[in-house]
Formats: sequence, structure tokens, C-alpha cells
Amino acid sequence: MIAQNLFWGGSMDRMFNPDMETLPREEIQKLQLQRLRKTLLYLKNSQSFLKEKYKDINPEDIKSLEDLKNLPFTTKDELREGYPFKHIAVPIEKCKRMHMSSGTTGVPVINAMTEGDIRQWGEIMARCLTAAGLTSEDRLQIMPSFGLFNGGFGFHYGAERLGCFIIPAGAGRSLLQLKLMKELGTTAIGAIASYPARLIEVAKESGFDFRETNLRVAILGAET
Repeated sequence: MIAQNLFWGGSMDRMFNPDMETLPREEIQKLQLQRLRKTLLYLKNSQSFLKEKYKDINPEDIKSLEDLKNLPFTTKDELREGYPFKHIAVPIEKCKRMHMSSGTTGVPVINAMTEGDIRQWGEIMARCLTAAGLTSEDRLQIMPSFGLFNGGFGFHYGAERLGCFIIPAGAGRSLLQLKLMKELGTTAIGAIASYPARLIEVAKESGFDFRETNLRVAILGAET
């Protein structure tokens, strides 16, 4: 069995930011409403072509989270029409990096991120890793690709925030993955959902025994 512990939620020691993660529901909703209004105002004052959809809606019109149903949808096709940067709400010069969808069914959608976006991304992933049982003592082997797809970088940012030892193996090269796992003392892996099945196949073919590793946690996702 590749992972002996896949855990989400739990006690305070499973939280990266207990102050925020234990807010009462009323406080969470208050914060959500405040940030929703701020986001709407930000979009209306932005350079994004999507702001036209909101020209008749003002932040003060949003009285509660129930008013979300009154906001217009943004479709994937509209985001594609904004390629490459017309849908971005800030000047691209203020962005620090980008990722994008695969574009397998059409024009790819670029997700440009500011420094604040990247910090928030790291925070969210650190929460996820902590909920899965990781601490700064863990050695995380990251198996999604590092590139336009954001998977590998998401694990990386979260592990940095948490203070893990990072093994940025990237995608593929299953024999090397197993070698690193055993010889570097990997305690946790992050991967797309189907990849552990391939690792098990390669392990059987090569006589690799997972019981000779320190692996205890697998964080698996994507491929929905």
C-alpha cells in the first residue's frame, strides 16, 4: 500500500493557520462578504474586458452572500476570448508568473498571478499539506510536472511555507522516482491521482518493496 495515511481535517495540530481555520461560521461569512465586495470593486476599476459584465452592479448592491446568485457568470469561452491578457485585471507588468490550462479543447486560458496571489496559493497548499498530516519534518517528493500546468508548483509553494524538505522530482521517470523515494527518505508524495497505480506496476516489475521506504502519506488529486 503506497500511503498508510491520507487525512483531511482534524485537530488543531492538523492546521497550518488555526486562527483563520477555526473562525466561527458567522465570521467567515462576514469576511467572505467583505472580500466579495472588494473583488467586485477591484474588477470594475480594472483593465479587464470582463468589467463590462458588472457595469450595472455596485459593491453596495451586495447585501449578503445570497446575492451571489445575482452576479453574472463568466464562461470558459469568455476567458478564451481574452487570450492572452485581456481578461487579466491588473497590468501584466504587476504579475510575477503565469500558468495556464492545457488548451486541449481550444485556446488555453492564462492565469497570471501577482505576488499576493502566489502568497495566498502557498498558504492554501500549506493548509492542505498540514491537514494531510505533514509537518516541517517531512520530506515531500513532488511528482506532478513543473511547467505551464500548475500542479508541481502548487505543492512546492505549500511545502516551502510549511518548511518541508522538498524533492522536486517532477513527472515521469518512475524508476528514478522509486530510487529517490527509498534513498532520500521520502515520507510523503504529491501526485496526480492515477500515478501511484503506475508506480505500483513499476515496483512489481523491478522488485521494489515499499516497506523498505519511509513513505507514509500520499496527497493525490486532479484528473477529475
